[in-house]
Amino acid sequence: MDSKSYHVSEHSAADHTSSTQYGDQAFGADPLQRVTLGYLINLQARLLAQSLKMRNGADGILPGQFPIVLELLRADGPTQRDLCEFVKIEQSTMANTLKRMERDEIIERRACVDDGRQATVHLTERGRTLAQDAVVNAFEVNRIALEPLDKNAQVQLRAWLIAMVEQLEADGAKRR
Repeated sequence: MDSKSYHVSEHSAADHTSSTQYGDQAFGADPLQRVTLGYLINLQARLLAQSLKMRNGADGILPGQFPIVLELLRADGPTQRDLCEFVKIEQSTMANTLKRMERDEIIERRACVDDGRQATVHLTERGRTLAQDAVVNAFEVNRIALEPLDKNAQVQLRAWLIAMVEQLEADGAKRR
């Protein structure tokens, strides 16, 4: 993406919907004004992840590992299943991610004291250091991303995003 600065249009959501629905009026508009909410949120997530990955470095925590290490910093020793529920990814994806993290000496698995059939997941010393660095880097990335917004807008954005997540989770639960 080029270094062009993008801004939110002053048009209302209704104006944007009708112009994009029927095409003509938006044809010459800034490309980011013509895409869906899902695309913009996905693009934002990818840009945040790229920025975090660059800051963490080649041997640092990867964006896909970040929510896992956040949970491990919060609560040491969850099971793989616990991590799946927290991160909201499939068991197979979690298994592959943990395998890579174990190979890179970010985590270690230990037999669960209560149930020998399960293993608990723990950050290694190296993993804890990398995780703490990643948290600092994430705060920096968030600061940069939120810079165009005043404090009230930042609080409102967070509230809206949480409300949208909860709405879509409820919708998904109804459809299962």
